[in-house]
Amino acid sequence: MDKAVENTTTRLVWLDQLKAISMYFVVLGHSLLKFKEGKVFRFIYSFHMPLFFMISGLTFRPDKYTTIMDCVKDKIIKLAHPYIMLNILSLPFWYINMKTHMIQPDSLIEVLFGVFYSDSAVVRAPSNATWFLMTLLFAEVIYYMIHYYLKDDKSVFLMSCILGVIGVMAPLGKEFLDAPFHFDVSLVAQFYYGCGYLIRKYFTNFMNAFKEHYRFKIFLLFCVGTFSAFINKQVDMSNELYRNITYMLISSFSLSFILIFLAKKFNFHSKLLSYIGQNTIIILALHIPMLRILQAAFPIFLTSQFYAVLASIIIYFIMVIFIWFINRYLYFIVKMPKRFQNIIHRF
Repeated sequence: MDKAVENTTTRLVWLDQLKAISMYFVVLGHSLLKFKEGKVFRFIYSFHMPLFFMISGLTFRPDKYTTIMDCVKDKIIKLAHPYIMLNILSLPFWYINMKTHMIQPDSLIEVLFGVFYSDSAVVRAPSNATWFLMTLLFAEVIYYMIHYYLKDDKSVFLMSCILGVIGVMAPLGKEFLDAPFHFDVSLVAQFYYGCGYLIRKYFTNFMNAFKEHYRFKIFLLFCVGTFSAFINKQVDMSNELYRNITYMLISSFSLSFILIFLAKKFNFHSKLLSYIGQNTIIILALHIPMLRILQAAFPIFLTSQFYAVLASIIIYFIMVIFIWFINRYLYFIVKMPKRFQNIIHRF
């Protein structure tokens, strides 16, 4: 394992900052939903979710667990718990969004069921963006299972590719219902997650690939990735829209590689970015409801892409206040209390 990312017992500052930058792209993408036919929206959606799954894979350690059940328990504690709690926390904002006609008028029973189905294409939840957490949970467990049984990198990569292809093909024959918890999306997600792990394992080689003439290589990757994003139709992993898979792979990897490289090379030394990067899960859950409240109060943010970008910046930094408040007074929402962790570990 490369020393650049070997020590995962201490936080990697550059990785936190990469999470913060990536999260801004998520906020920006949702701010531009009204302008989804635009080039900026298509560009962001071509890579922002694959990048997040790769970032998660960068922290994967196959020797962390001794059994598959240990992995499952850990993911319930770290992902399922905040998923449920953050959706509960989002209920007042969901109610405000509904009363201001920013979302469809679902009943409380419907949105609570939506939490346990985790697929807004079937039934909406208070915070639909949290689909990522449950998809990541399944992606991590699936990839760990592959690694647990196959061990060597070539076999693991091959099986990961096969499952990824199955995930891409899964929506082709569907007529009505999507799988709960975006399970079919998790098959695609585990492929990107695994690629993130391989980047971590061979991180020195990854960085050395940019060593000479890195500006030219970044420019070339940016041009290729952007061109692929623009000639492809709109990609949206949460809705299983992969479009031309070749273009999707080129744009998602090209643009993600650029950001991973730049974050490590320049390590921006921003305490604010590091702070945000350590708390992206809160922004993920709350930024859309808060964005809708802002848009309802000030409809000007819905009138042009310029104002949509401005709204994304405002919401992004407003989220810092929510991060501080939740960490100070409601920390049990994002981290399961120890006594409940012990109960889960006993099973």
